[in-house]
Amino acid sequence: MFERYLRLFALVKRHWPVAALMVVCVTALTGLRVLVPFLMGQAINDIVGKSPVGLVLYLAAEIVVVSSVAAAFSFGLSYGGQALGQKLVYDMRNTIFTSIQSQSFSFHDRNETGQLMSRATGDVEAVRRFVAFGWGQLLSNVFLVGGVIVSLFFLNLYLSAIVSVVFPAVLYLSWRFSQSQGTFWRQTRMNYGAMNAVLQQNVAGARIVRSFTAEDAERSRFAATNQAYRDGIVSSSAVRALYTPLLSMVISLDLAALYFLGGGPVIAGTISLGELVAAANLLALLAGPSRFLGQLILIAQNGMAGFDRILEVVDAEAEVKDRPGAVPISDVGGHVSVQGVKFEYGRGRAALKGVDLDIPAGQTVAFVGLSGSGKTTMASLIPRFYDVKEGSVRIDGKDVRDVTLKSLRKSVGLVSQDIFLFSATIRENVTYGRTDATRQEIEKACMLSRADEFIERFPEKYETRVGERGVTLSGGQKQRIAIARTLLTDPRILILDDSLSSVDAGTEFAIADALREVVKGRTTIIITQRLSTLKLAQRIIVFDGGMVAEQGTHEELLALNGVYAKLYRSQYAPQETSGAKGGS
Repeated sequence: MFERYLRLFALVKRHWPVAALMVVCVTALTGLRVLVPFLMGQAINDIVGKSPVGLVLYLAAEIVVVSSVAAAFSFGLSYGGQALGQKLVYDMRNTIFTSIQSQSFSFHDRNETGQLMSRATGDVEAVRRFVAFGWGQLLSNVFLVGGVIVSLFFLNLYLSAIVSVVFPAVLYLSWRFSQSQGTFWRQTRMNYGAMNAVLQQNVAGARIVRSFTAEDAERSRFAATNQAYRDGIVSSSAVRALYTPLLSMVISLDLAALYFLGGGPVIAGTISLGELVAAANLLALLAGPSRFLGQLILIAQNGMAGFDRILEVVDAEAEVKDRPGAVPISDVGGHVSVQGVKFEYGRGRAALKGVDLDIPAGQTVAFVGLSGSGKTTMASLIPRFYDVKEGSVRIDGKDVRDVTLKSLRKSVGLVSQDIFLFSATIRENVTYGRTDATRQEIEKACMLSRADEFIERFPEKYETRVGERGVTLSGGQKQRIAIARTLLTDPRILILDDSLSSVDAGTEFAIADALREVVKGRTTIIITQRLSTLKLAQRIIVFDGGMVAEQGTHEELLALNGVYAKLYRSQYAPQETSGAKGGS
């Protein structure tokens, strides 16, 4: 239970000068605040005892000075809290971002983008509020309660006994309130994340929502998550609305008891009026912390619930990472061998059931098969986006798990069907993997992918900005930029995962012709539904049900009259017929 507090304390300790400033301010502030009731009590005694006016004025001046100095320390405490909160937010966001960047693809398969965004924003903000405001106030109130207790015993034991009656009641009510809020705030943070996830999906999928006229359904879905979040907050507010008046009533009853039980000794002369007034003011000091304790508990519970969710991301173990002793792979030839590979995305979801392959360096092969046959999964194992369950994937005889991820992925270039472009210029998107590329290298890569044909028509050419995810470009234009981006890194192994799916027939044949030059000297794996791209392959590997069903040349596979022949007749032959008609 206390481990998470120790983790948070470890983060605070990194910025110990600010934390130390807060402790100094809290200590000084507590001493000054409990001193004021003593000065007020002394002033009352002096007035009752008809002391000289100058002495009374002196005590009044002391009260003003002490209160002013206390205000300065209060400023230091507040400023220190905000500074510490922002420093922690900076550290946590960087840590979360680094953790998300280092996670395996399986982590992103399991976690919604909206939930991850919520942890990096809403949950971090909850921790910041706790550290910046709640933690400083908690320190201040704890020190103040301790200072009041010590001061009361120095003031008068009889009066301190009366005031002390309130502490068990306050502690009990606070404990009950805290218990009721712990589970609630974790659920609230989850509800907030769910609401964020729906919002994020609707913003990212705005075109799909509108094209299917699903606005009403999505509004209902968002309203449901929004209502769950709202209802949780309202339920908590009901508990807090009961807790705060109860505490105020307890303090008021204790104050009444103090006047009632302390009045007699004052009249009898065994206790001075100044001592009673000082005790009453010390008790009044407890009223603020007692009433505010509920809010502090809410802030603390909310902050720690957010911190728990942050730790779930930060502590998540990357399934794919460098092994101890992993070495960089260099001088890659491109020989890919796959031995007895089995892989599953989850229990009972076998994607590969024992695959053996050998792709010599420099050969161009095509992976074909129906959707779900395992061809894309097999390609994803080469750059270690996932790790095999059994067997091995080797490049030039080295198991990909024995080389560093960074060097491996620099040697394997991937152009996928799902193209992602950043909201930046065309040049910045093309050079994403090689920011040091020269203008000539950029233009050559774009020429090979035939992207230069439309880039040159833009007024700003390579400095043209594309919208988020490349929304201002057509599907074919985005794919050509993606191909150029990969070619610029000059990978020895190139994977084209249905990368011509969004281009028109004319562009398809132009890019396919250009790719004949690109694939020379590289080991190239083509996953395609296009006949023009399939013809680039020297060998075709047919996947069926997570296994390699057949492999060979186009003519050899047709002669087998098996899986490939059936696939060819249903998918590829119509393209050939269409192409022939279009060319006549």
